[in-house]
Amino acid sequence: MTNLMARIPINRSISFVEHVYSSKVTLVLAVLSVYFCLQFIVPKIFVQQVSACPAPFFQADDAAAKVDDAKEIADQESASRSGKLISIALPITGATATAVKQTLQDLADQAPPTIRPDQRPLIFLEFDTDNGRTGSGSDLGACISLARFLTNSPELRRLQTVAYIPSKRIDTKLQGHAVLVAISANELVLDENASIGNAGIDERTIEPFVSEVYRGLAAERLVLPVPLVAAMLDPNEKLYRVVVDEKVVYVDDEELEKLEDAGETNDTVTLSKQNDTLLISSKQLHDYRLIDNPTESRTDLARRYGIEPASLEVDSTRGEKWNAVSSTMPPIIESGAVGWFKRSFSAEINRGKTNLIIIELVDCSGDEIACLQLAEYIAGIDSDSVRTVAFVNGEVRGAAGMIALACDHAIFSTNGTIGRRDESEEPRELDQDRIEQYQKTAQDLAKLKNRDWSVLMAVLDPNQKVDRYRNRDSGQIRLLGFAEHQALNDADKWLVLGPVDVAGGIDAKTAEETFLARTVVKDMQQVQTYYQLESEPRRMQPSATDRWIEKLATFLSSPAVSTFLLFGAVFFLMNEASAPGTGVMGFLGALCLLAFFWSQYLDGNVQGFEIVLLFGGIVFVLLEIFVIPGFGVFGIGGLLMIIAAIVLASQSFIIPLTADEIAQAPYSLLPIIGAGLGFFAGIYTLRKVLPNLPYFRQMMLEPHKREETGLESEDDPEAIVNWSYLEGRNGVAITRLMPSGKAKIDGRVYDVMTDGRVVDKGGSIEVAEATGNRVIVRPIEKES
Repeated sequence: MTNLMARIPINRSISFVEHVYSSKVTLVLAVLSVYFCLQFIVPKIFVQQVSACPAPFFQADDAAAKVDDAKEIADQESASRSGKLISIALPITGATATAVKQTLQDLADQAPPTIRPDQRPLIFLEFDTDNGRTGSGSDLGACISLARFLTNSPELRRLQTVAYIPSKRIDTKLQGHAVLVAISANELVLDENASIGNAGIDERTIEPFVSEVYRGLAAERLVLPVPLVAAMLDPNEKLYRVVVDEKVVYVDDEELEKLEDAGETNDTVTLSKQNDTLLISSKQLHDYRLIDNPTESRTDLARRYGIEPASLEVDSTRGEKWNAVSSTMPPIIESGAVGWFKRSFSAEINRGKTNLIIIELVDCSGDEIACLQLAEYIAGIDSDSVRTVAFVNGEVRGAAGMIALACDHAIFSTNGTIGRRDESEEPRELDQDRIEQYQKTAQDLAKLKNRDWSVLMAVLDPNQKVDRYRNRDSGQIRLLGFAEHQALNDADKWLVLGPVDVAGGIDAKTAEETFLARTVVKDMQQVQTYYQLESEPRRMQPSATDRWIEKLATFLSSPAVSTFLLFGAVFFLMNEASAPGTGVMGFLGALCLLAFFWSQYLDGNVQGFEIVLLFGGIVFVLLEIFVIPGFGVFGIGGLLMIIAAIVLASQSFIIPLTADEIAQAPYSLLPIIGAGLGFFAGIYTLRKVLPNLPYFRQMMLEPHKREETGLESEDDPEAIVNWSYLEGRNGVAITRLMPSGKAKIDGRVYDVMTDGRVVDKGGSIEVAEATGNRVIVRPIEKES
């Protein structure tokens, strides 16, 4: 380039430049030409060259960068809609309102100041209706303060608040002034068994300012019509649903009268009458198109708003660090192991320090009844206080998968599967009763843990068909059976993609896609990292002594041994009661009875109900014997209670419903047969054997043998009383004889009986007959 420039004369270069700049037209044309080339010609040539080039023309780094950028944009779009759940304790107090407001303020400060309305973070205000709490007794001032904060705070415009009334009971209600907080959110969502209303239940009279507050907040939010909210508060407010020109309006008496005078009403329905505050169910609200379809759980709520169900969990740590314990299930899960785990977990929870329980399932299977008992126990743990986590490491076969799905979180290892049927087991057909029982159990567990019950059912019944479904709108994937899919409110939005072989096992990838698994990890170390544990969880495993005790309990709870124990208990206790002495018999009987109930308790069959039945029955029998002898009501009832306690302690169910339970029922009666045999053996031994044994002969008292003395002597104290000498003698009745009573004859008092006639006190009588100790008298008629 330097040589080329050197060859050009400097004068000629300068003159050329001057010539170009002197011509404005030429300059404009040149600029337009360059712009035209860059805008139209060059891109076409470049595209043609790119299309003609092979794939390696693009550098790998550039392609990866573009893919990463696209993924980042997609992630940002999907993450733009976040969710957070705030649990509101009931009844609402000043402290509760302050804590909720502070949490809302913090979330509002974290939200971007400028954000599209459809991308605002979702804040779900869940009213804690567990244990029958309804909101009654909520502080009015606290509720007004929180409601006004929800409606008037400028910072909360960055958030979208949703009042959520869950329902874990059939008759869940939100009432009291907590209703004011619910109607102050942006939206209102109720579970299918929930109701809202009776806002003025704690007020004797509704003050005007309280009514104005409710009406004002209702008018500002318009979550529910103002007249409907007023009817919830004041029993004097009537409410009508009126159709006017094909539109539905809610009016009170005054507005209804105006509409009727104008002749504009087409159809009128009375929703609340005089002196009757309004309590309206989620079904009614949906039928009246005031809310969307009722939800079934938190998971259903999350799916409705297109967010991850995991974002709606309550923080079990309460701002503190995780205090975790872990335990590994045995390869074969049986009732003995289940009993130990339940007792150990209960002890940890009752101490109040543990808030995270990790259960490791490594290549295991188990007895169906035992696995279901443990699954129901785990599902019943309050997830708001203690988080339960199942680490599925390897094949978790059969009903053992229920334990994993009953936990709050299920974390899979890369080779983890659940539901795989043991290859050694032959496929079996369940009877209809067992299928219905399993389906009810699966539905109950699914509702507690916000899961789809079809998967849980398929784990119990390998013949259950499950398909993969995808939502048209959100793209979410679910595993559903036909019945569960048809029961969905938006069933038409879920497209079937194909069957899933649950009997062959649900792998980690499928579990993660369908939210069965929280995440997939390599080992236990990554589980600890996921929960950010500072140290390894404290291990809980049965010791050698615990295993020995379990084996002993299993042996004692077997039908044959338990029958022998009850035989011995009744036999020894009968002999102790009949011939009290050193207490050896009583001690052996009590020992047998304790061994029976202790073994059944460790086997998981004895709970508080059986213990109450047993001791209640014993108390009633003792009352019948020593306190209130009569017609035998207490004795018979107590005996039946003892029998019921023994039967229930011998089985894991109350009433046999399925074929397996009916087949097990006869074995539950074996201890009763043993107790009956012990009773008759005790009678026989007491009468025939014990008096002739050298040791027991010294302990037992022989009856006094009376010599034959005859009845002719009245002075013989051992003789039977003979009052025949009283015949013909006179006396005086010292009590009224109706017909029996007492009379004084020859200065002594005798128990006498008349010949049927009544003799008043003080009346004269004559002994008509005296046989042994039976004295018959008749009144002496006074001469007129």
